[in-house]
Amino acid sequence: MAVLAMLQDADVLPPEGTPDANRVIRVVIQFQSVFMKSGDPAVHAFLDRALAAKTGSGADEAASRFRSTGWTSDVLEALGEQWVAMAIDQREQLAPGFRQFNISLADFDWLMELVAKARTAFEQRGQNIHQMFAQRRREMPGGAQ
Repeated sequence: MAVLAMLQDADVLPPEGTPDANRVIRVVIQFQSVFMKSGDPAVHAFLDRALAAKTGSGADEAASRFRSTGWTSDVLEALGEQWVAMAIDQREQLAPGFRQFNISLADFDWLMELVAKARTAFEQRGQNIHQMFAQRRREMPGGAQ
């Protein structure tokens, strides 16, 4: 999965075989499912707000592309920026939708921290998270960006 490969390239993944390594795999997969499949209105609103803030008029297209092809670095970045901007009580509105997929607000916070650390690590090396993600995505079966 391109997200995991990108996090590995940034050297922010927990050591292989540890409980945290297993957790990150589960969290990446489960949150993709949450944002692709959940019927929870708070989850939909969160994704829509994040993409609108990031892409403006391209939010509907970005959401549609995500729902058909999965994670992109733009979606991850948009969700992270929206998450940081949210008050705790707003975040708590997402808990029921997350629980339907057996994940928590703490899990999402951790994933967003990993993505932020990856972005910082790439920037410190003169690299770009979007280019690194796109490269890894092209290497995956199907080779889509």
